[in-house]
Amino acid sequence: MQILFLMADGFEETEFVTPFDYLQRAGIDVALASVSGNTEVVGGHGLAIATDFALSGADTAAFDGILLPGGGIGVKNLKASAEVEKVIHEFNDKGKWIFAICAAPLVLSKAGILADKTATCFPGCESELVCKKFVEDRVVVDGHVVTSRGAGTAEEFAFECIAQLGGRELTEKIRKQVVAR
Repeated sequence: MQILFLMADGFEETEFVTPFDYLQRAGIDVALASVSGNTEVVGGHGLAIATDFALSGADTAAFDGILLPGGGIGVKNLKASAEVEKVIHEFNDKGKWIFAICAAPLVLSKAGILADKTATCFPGCESELVCKKFVEDRVVVDGHVVTSRGAGTAEEFAFECIAQLGGRELTEKIRKQVVAR
């Protein structure tokens, strides 16, 4: 199982670090693709991380899903990328996993893939979210799309991603490892 994180400058650190760490603990391979093409991206609070490759021109076919961290500036950068929208459509068309947290569901909305989905997003962003039904649940699963509300839901989001990819038993194993509630 391989998940591709779409990384843009201004990403919300907690929404990246928690899923990244927990997915790796669960034995899921994670790769980081830079939306800007730079080898390093910088989060909204200054965390600089090295990415594995640039999204532009990358072969994403081997990945089982994509994950989009939120963060206001990060989401603005994701929405501005035609390559991001192309990859979202490719994964959606193949029924591959699409995970988005905080304001990142707006990127999915812009791509038009939430029109028949129930979804959630960061409080205050729902006016921009075009989906079948908006709910305030902390994590929402609708088919192959999982959305979540924000940094405070990052752990629940990560656990749901693991549950969808590897089952509830695997989620419980990781939950015990990290002494989660």
